[in-house]
Amino acid sequence: MEVAPLIVSLPVMAAAIVPDGTNDMTRVIMEASKQGGEVELGEGVYHFWAESAKPMEVYISNHDQPMPRKIQLPFCGVEDLTLRGKGAGAKFIFHGESTGMLFMDAERVKLENISLDWAEPPISEARLVGLPVNGKVEIDWIVRGCDGMKGDARMLWDRKTRAIKPGTGDCFEWTQAKMGDVMSVRTWDRPSPAICLYRAEDVEFKDVAIHSAHGMGLLAQRSKDIAWKGGGVWPRQGSFCSTKADATHFSNCRGRIVVENARFEGMMDDAINVHSTCLKIEEKLDGGRIKCRYMHPQAIGFEVFGPGERLRFIKARTLENGPETTVSSVETLDARTVVLTLEDAEVGTEYIAGDAVENADFQPEVDFCGNTVRNNRARAALFTTPGKVRVKGNTFDRVSGSAILLAGDASNWYESGACTDVEISGNRFLNCLTSSYQFCNAVITSAPSIPDLAAQKTPYHRNIRVFDNVFNCPDAKLWDGISVENLEWRDNRETPE
Repeated sequence: MEVAPLIVSLPVMAAAIVPDGTNDMTRVIMEASKQGGEVELGEGVYHFWAESAKPMEVYISNHDQPMPRKIQLPFCGVEDLTLRGKGAGAKFIFHGESTGMLFMDAERVKLENISLDWAEPPISEARLVGLPVNGKVEIDWIVRGCDGMKGDARMLWDRKTRAIKPGTGDCFEWTQAKMGDVMSVRTWDRPSPAICLYRAEDVEFKDVAIHSAHGMGLLAQRSKDIAWKGGGVWPRQGSFCSTKADATHFSNCRGRIVVENARFEGMMDDAINVHSTCLKIEEKLDGGRIKCRYMHPQAIGFEVFGPGERLRFIKARTLENGPETTVSSVETLDARTVVLTLEDAEVGTEYIAGDAVENADFQPEVDFCGNTVRNNRARAALFTTPGKVRVKGNTFDRVSGSAILLAGDASNWYESGACTDVEISGNRFLNCLTSSYQFCNAVITSAPSIPDLAAQKTPYHRNIRVFDNVFNCPDAKLWDGISVENLEWRDNRETPE
């Protein structure tokens, strides 16, 4: 009797790499990663120079849209790839503005024990050694960013606590400054994230750290099932600022997003932001077709809808969710305009030009647990998704705006996804909301943008449970909210620590 041979699938060891001084490592990393498998990165510093970046026409959500975009490490179409730093880790240093890593049309990707930083970051930092005299101020550079002292976004930082000084978020008066304070200066540009996921599935970041970026740390769009465990986003040694925008941002994703046991510090925006992108109805055409437009210039060009996916109507004036139907085809006219053909032309007939539509399938569940968020501008966490959201066991320390914001709009950013199930429990809120930012009305805030709130019949958010938390935020309002149904607030303590 013949016995069938035993076939065992073993993980592929693609390569073992060691850093090569200041020489460019782009080609070496890309060649080693072509076939997937595990790529072992010896500990040390890996340099990547702008001259080797690949120009690509890729639209990245919530960023500026310079075209072509410079991509330093474009992993396109890869599967079953692991990049793992050994020992004290692989330190990636990028020279020149670029997107450091792009994972597009990728599946089962893991990054472990790797850090990313830019040799010349975009934010300048300087210690004040002399207050202004005749319009001039004496400084000692801490970090001389690529724009020098250009930019009108200026903040003061307390050198001892490393927090943004109260009342100085985004702009300050010299009367608020004292010798020894640290001043940060930046422009409002955000051309590129450190890492971008685009149509990627089953991606894990383990002990990955990002120390600076010309935009966000991680931007994920049109992707599914993403986990960030350990590591985080924080400034390089001796610095006060990290990324120029959010630490992590998830636009039009689905499945489950897990961010746990990570550290987020010194960002110029949120630690995490999860939302869908809705499109404005520009014109109702015949044959069940609707012409739609991407409205915010930083959120264009990437796919919001695909054939076979569910579309949900939104009444723009009241932000009320409407009926759903299925998209049968998508015709892209340009980066800002698409024509959607609906399977059922009778659904949503009462919705007119000016209203909006969102993808009802690309709205994920979120676990944000065991993290520390501190010393950052604006908010710590922003959620606009109907998937289950769990915010548990985190420490929010000296977040200069709201610690948690539940948002939504169809009039500005066009970021939608009404929350339906949010648990905020077992967290510590310390010295939050010390500066004034848009939508930051309390430590925990519900602030969807609703042009005609009086006409709204159904609240936008619902089933928000806030319990077993500790608050030590002197003089700050703990909760403020509009358009919320079924808010549960219990067993929370206000106590100095």
